[in-house]
Amino acid sequence: MINRRLVLSLPYKYFFFSVSFILLSFHLRGQVPNKGIPFIKNYTQKEYNAGPQNWSIIQDMRGVMFFGNNYGFLEFDGNKWRLLGIANKTIVRSLAVDKNGIIYIGGQSDFGYLQPDDQGEMSYVSLKEKIKKEHQNFDDVWKIYVTDVGVVFCTNNGIYYLIEDKIQVYKPESGIFNFAFYVNQRLFVTVKGQGIYELKNEKLYLIPNSNKLSNYSIASILPFSGIEALIVTEENGIFTYDGYTDFEPWNIGASEFFENGKISTACVLSDGFALGSTHNGALIIDKKGNPVQLLNRHKGLQNSNVLSLYQDSSGNLWIGLNNGIDYVEINSPFSFFNAQTGIPGSGYTSLIENGKLYLGTNDGLYYKDLSALENPFASHPFHLIENSLGHVYNLQKIDKNILLSSHLGPFEIKGNRAYRISDHVGVWKFMPLKNHKDYMLCGTYTGVLLYKNVNGKPIFIKKLDGFFESSRVMEEDDEGNIWIAHGYKGLYKISLSENLDSISKIKFYDQRHGFPSNLFIHVFKLDNKLIFTGETGYYKYNKQKDRFEEYEANETAILKRKRNGVINIEKNVFNKIRGKIVAGFEHIAYYDPYNVIIGTTEGFVHYNPSFFINKNTENIYHTLIRKVEITGSEKDSLVTGAAYLNNSIPVMTQPEDEVPILPFKNNSIRFSYSAATYEDIEKIRYQYFLEGFDNKWSGWSKLTHKEYTQLKEGDYIFHVKARDIYNNESTEAIYRFTINPPWYRSLYAYIFYIILVIIFLYFLKKEMEKRFNKAKQKLQEEQEKAFRLKESQHIEEVLKAEKEIIRLNNEKLEAELIHKNTELTSSAMHVMHSRETILKIREQLETALDNVKDSDANFYLRKVIRSIEADVKFDNKWEQFELHFNQIHQDFLIRLREDFPELTHKDIKLCAYLRMNLSSKEMAPLLNISIRGIEASRYRIRRKMNLDPEVNLTEYILKY
Repeated sequence: MINRRLVLSLPYKYFFFSVSFILLSFHLRGQVPNKGIPFIKNYTQKEYNAGPQNWSIIQDMRGVMFFGNNYGFLEFDGNKWRLLGIANKTIVRSLAVDKNGIIYIGGQSDFGYLQPDDQGEMSYVSLKEKIKKEHQNFDDVWKIYVTDVGVVFCTNNGIYYLIEDKIQVYKPESGIFNFAFYVNQRLFVTVKGQGIYELKNEKLYLIPNSNKLSNYSIASILPFSGIEALIVTEENGIFTYDGYTDFEPWNIGASEFFENGKISTACVLSDGFALGSTHNGALIIDKKGNPVQLLNRHKGLQNSNVLSLYQDSSGNLWIGLNNGIDYVEINSPFSFFNAQTGIPGSGYTSLIENGKLYLGTNDGLYYKDLSALENPFASHPFHLIENSLGHVYNLQKIDKNILLSSHLGPFEIKGNRAYRISDHVGVWKFMPLKNHKDYMLCGTYTGVLLYKNVNGKPIFIKKLDGFFESSRVMEEDDEGNIWIAHGYKGLYKISLSENLDSISKIKFYDQRHGFPSNLFIHVFKLDNKLIFTGETGYYKYNKQKDRFEEYEANETAILKRKRNGVINIEKNVFNKIRGKIVAGFEHIAYYDPYNVIIGTTEGFVHYNPSFFINKNTENIYHTLIRKVEITGSEKDSLVTGAAYLNNSIPVMTQPEDEVPILPFKNNSIRFSYSAATYEDIEKIRYQYFLEGFDNKWSGWSKLTHKEYTQLKEGDYIFHVKARDIYNNESTEAIYRFTINPPWYRSLYAYIFYIILVIIFLYFLKKEMEKRFNKAKQKLQEEQEKAFRLKESQHIEEVLKAEKEIIRLNNEKLEAELIHKNTELTSSAMHVMHSRETILKIREQLETALDNVKDSDANFYLRKVIRSIEADVKFDNKWEQFELHFNQIHQDFLIRLREDFPELTHKDIKLCAYLRMNLSSKEMAPLLNISIRGIEASRYRIRRKMNLDPEVNLTEYILKY
């Protein structure tokens, strides 16, 4: 029913499912010999910023590319271009590298070699001074060859042979040299009009029969088979040389290439040869001379004038052009069919059938005869199938019919034209029904159509009602159920009626039935089994549970033969076209182990699976530290360009004697690095690790530099490696360096610090002793002060106690004084009353005496009266009163007499009574005067004491 080819259309994340299974499951079909055009990277003059013409190309042992240019020579490490010059600033036309990695350079009237300078940057060293004066005048050095004996610098004026640091010069006996070539350890020199010479034993010998080529300009001589060589002429084709005397034309079926362009250069490839021309680009031929690929301006080169060719260590081709440099990935399983080959638009479907390759895009369906693909000089491009303009989705061989599904509707391809088979539009694909011969369904934008093959022609029957969803992805299971996947809704299972006239049942499945979500659900068939995809994996249908379960799928992989013959699994090969697939309309068509067609946004990619089985493609490449700089100042300074010499031989590893010791002020460092691999440079990622600072490797990053700031003193090792587009890791680059401590943390500083510490400790000891003594003295003083304070407090407390005692004593004395005063007053009053009583008795006795006549009685009465009078004399008791009074009142009367001597005895008594605070009434009887007399006496006393009128006498006496 349908041809045996595998076509997958599902999200890219599942796109290359079980490719290893595919490689082992299908029979060999016709190959697509010419696989389109390879991937080409154009480097323009503006990009590398030098002269337009590039005359020679080499790659050093590190993988760095060098290009001889009009302005000098270019160095390219995959990230940065650097223009260097020779001593006389002339054009560099030739480059070579010896087994030790020394690069030799030939310019005009000068040649020399590259050597790292003191800062680790490649610089030119001239050898001209080693040439004798008479031979120093020469023009361009067109070729340089490294031989087992020395290095040959080839000019038109002569051959300059550097042997053991000396230069021998060989000049033609007549005429001039054209070009020299070193092949099979033999040095050939061509002389126009004479033939080919060989330089041996320091002499030039004409090769017999080479005069057959004497009138031809020879562009190159290449090693061929054994001792044989190929003589590539500029305009007269290629000749084989048997190594002795025989020269024969070598017919390679590329006469058109020689007719349309002058051959300018050639080089040997790993599986053939490359020829460069001045007008028709570059031609790649295999070892048998069969043309394989023609590269020119129409097929991706910047221009068709080729000046130099070189195959690098990864097997890809560098082309030096008259204006620019191109990198051609000839060592790749991928090539393009795009607008440059006549396929405009994005790729959606393909088919190889009836000796034709059909490619369907959003612009229409195109075809080309396979036989035309075999000839790279075929001038006609792909042709548009008539009536197929528009968006093409699918091209299928069903029975004997080639059916086209497109936006405009369903068509059948017959010959070079598309014929409409029904009036519908928006058709996705056709699907034959296994259990209903001659019937097939057609998925459309709005449901499913039924067709029948009648007499070899598809006839529309009807549209199946009841289902109106887009049916771009559909498959039939063993029970005849039709599974239709919708990109963002879910999955439908449709059952048809027995006579196919209707849809009998529809069941809908989504994330409720085992899928992680409703997005990206697809269905395809592999090994006659339905496989379903979800957003995050593969699934299979469990009929008993009516659910979907995870399916353990084979990994995307390609079998790859390693150098030791072991078959390995290559998992990352399709990273090359990641991001180029048409999202949502992914197309891969497997035809045989040599031909897989993949649709992309810019046409189609041809993929050759056998490339990884039959060919070693291991690419061991290096990550290089290209520059180490000190940062942090106004202008960065270079530490090293990371190019090294060891015993005058270039080395990739940093010698021990070139480990820099940096002052602490230079502790901010930037490392610039690059991976010396040139395929998809923009997708290379780097990982770094600074031993002594970082704890682990960094994540993968596209940055080509890393800066560390404010590093501490110590020993450091910087590690960096790269990962290419296929996830192959490079060798690791290492750079060692040491940062000295700052002067204040240096050895001398620490010695100085120790001395300072000792001095400090000495003076500290002295100071501590001084402070101790001072503190001791202060403590003693404080103790004494505290003692004195305590003593003072004690004294104060004693005084306070004594004062309290005194106060109590005073209070007691005052109380006693008051009591004494009271007693004195009472005594005085008692005396007064007693006297008054006695005086009354005396008066009565005197009265009675007058009435007593008895003498004895009278005598006794008079005796009594005299006794009473003697007792009444109060003054006789005053001395005793005064004594007690002065004791009580602190010698009051004595002080009063001393201070106021004018006071009379009577005045003294009055003052005593005033001190006793007696009233005038109380004092009058004591003084035996009236109250008025008391007032007069008070006045008299005030005057004698000279008291102011406003002073109260009593208060004054009390305070005195």
